Amino acid sequence: MNVSFWLKDKEYKLRLKEKAPNRMEVGLDKKTYAVSVEILNPDEILLNIDGKIFNAIVCPNSSSYSVCIIGKSYTVEKKTASQILKGTAGKRQKRDIKTSMPGKIIKILVEEGSSVEEGQAVLILEAMKMQNEIKSPQKGKITKIAPGQGVSVETGALLFSVE
Repeated sequence: MNVSFWLKDKEYKLRLKEKAPNRMEVGLDKKTYAVSVEILNPDEILLNIDGKIFNAIVCPNSSSYSVCIIGKSYTVEKKTASQILKGTAGKRQKRDIKTSMPGKIIKILVEEGSSVEEGQAVLILEAMKMQNEIKSPQKGKITKIAPGQGVSVETGALLFSVE
């Protein structure tokens, strides 16, 4: 599972993989950490990060979390999808659309250079014996269609780009 949070207007993207109850592997940038969590009470957790123990106090607010760890206080912002997209409103943005699971491109419905509407089907991906329409997340122009029809793709493979 991937999670994003903001600290002083900088976005951090974490990759979380549960290993056992209360134990996970956490990836940040190119580093990976073994983390175990013990909930002491509703506002206090004990973190074991690669063998180092940290006591964290986490207090939720309406738009953020106040986190106190190692004697320092941080404000971690909560953002909804609309708040994230609001910052890019009016700006034409390139979006790379990648597959979330392995599959096979059954049919490509548009050509590179075509204009598309938000929600318009661009290609059909067969995954787990189901055919899925992969749609454009925004109005724009298809700048790249990476795989060809009939090509098998792995998880995370680029399907197309729209700008």
